[in-house]
Amino acid sequence: MSEYTGFERRLARILSSNPTAKAFLKKVYTVAMRLTALNKKPRVSDFKITSIYPKKESFFGYYDKSPSNGQGLLLFYSSDFDTSKSPELAPYIEVNVQNEHTREIIWSSRSRAFNWQQGCRLQWLTAKKFIYNDFDEDHQRYIAKVISVDDFSMDALSLPVQDSYKDHYFLSLNYRRIKTLRPDYGYFCLKNMSTVELKNISHDGIWRVDLLSRQEKLLISLSDICCFESKPEFEASTHKVNHFQISPCGETFVFLHRYIFNDKRFDRLLLADAETGLVKILSDSNLVSHYHWLNSEELVVYLDDSDFGECYIVLNIKTGDKKPISNLSKYGDGHPSGVNMYMVTDTYPNRSGIQSLFVLEDVKSKKEPTLLGEFYHPLKFSGPNRCDLHPRLVMEEKCVYFDSVYSGKRQLYRLELV
Repeated sequence: MSEYTGFERRLARILSSNPTAKAFLKKVYTVAMRLTALNKKPRVSDFKITSIYPKKESFFGYYDKSPSNGQGLLLFYSSDFDTSKSPELAPYIEVNVQNEHTREIIWSSRSRAFNWQQGCRLQWLTAKKFIYNDFDEDHQRYIAKVISVDDFSMDALSLPVQDSYKDHYFLSLNYRRIKTLRPDYGYFCLKNMSTVELKNISHDGIWRVDLLSRQEKLLISLSDICCFESKPEFEASTHKVNHFQISPCGETFVFLHRYIFNDKRFDRLLLADAETGLVKILSDSNLVSHYHWLNSEELVVYLDDSDFGECYIVLNIKTGDKKPISNLSKYGDGHPSGVNMYMVTDTYPNRSGIQSLFVLEDVKSKKEPTLLGEFYHPLKFSGPNRCDLHPRLVMEEKCVYFDSVYSGKRQLYRLELV
């Protein structure tokens, strides 16, 4: 598990506002530390682990969606290209539907709108429909495609998906802005936005698309966000939004407002009503990282809290109550997901290059997490091409799906919990 000292984590936090300096110093430090850990095993686990598609490089991407529909079908990506290289060099990835038990690929298509961290935001709408992003060459825009597994018919929508609520609606954002400001999560079919374009925040932001009527509307503009509890530096800053997560009830969602001022990055975690727009700021601590809905009123969030420091907390969106998850305090940031109080999460590579995967049976209990495995992360996968474990719990199958590069290539794995 995490072996970084408190000093190392504090230094990383200080440098997080200066991505260029952080990237350089981290690379030098990491290379030096890896030389002391050359004899580490690439995988250590007491659980059964299998690659779901060893023929090619494969992955699912982000931790906030499950690749399984809970009824025997699995979504994932495969690549004919080296995923340790920039996704800009790969002309496409393959989007696949697989029988979860026979491993037979029953449908496959290509997408040009992707990255290695989130793929093309492939996600189930229902057990019978899924959605993902692609590029419309004729109209030179990113779009979403909805596929029915009954006959694999396709319905195209003119905006790309970021997060969805069943087959009712989805939220969209400007992936061109994301590519310009944070290529890790952007797509590469269109050129970067200019400085002038980035300053136009009145017609950019968060869109809502009704999947039944197909109506689109700009729900919250970046200008709206900047006017909400505004700060003097906002006018001279560059702004973006990302990482939308809709609540289990579908009525609200959270997202990150990130802005760059004097070459430093700042974070705000905001809560919004899915019908009317902004509600309130949940955190303005300058460091907000990953989060996960426990239920429609509570979030697990990793952030730098004024009361508890840098840690995971359980945050009540209505009362504002915060409770630190003390049994995770020594592991640092990760990617939490789960069902109700049952949660899996991971760590970033430690100084020896080891990523840890573990489970908590009850987020609110004092019981120590159970280690599911440790996996080596080769240095050739770095920056936007890194491979976080991004674990996703599937209760119906009693398993955890996660991405890893411990074998030397990117693979989506299944770990059996029983």
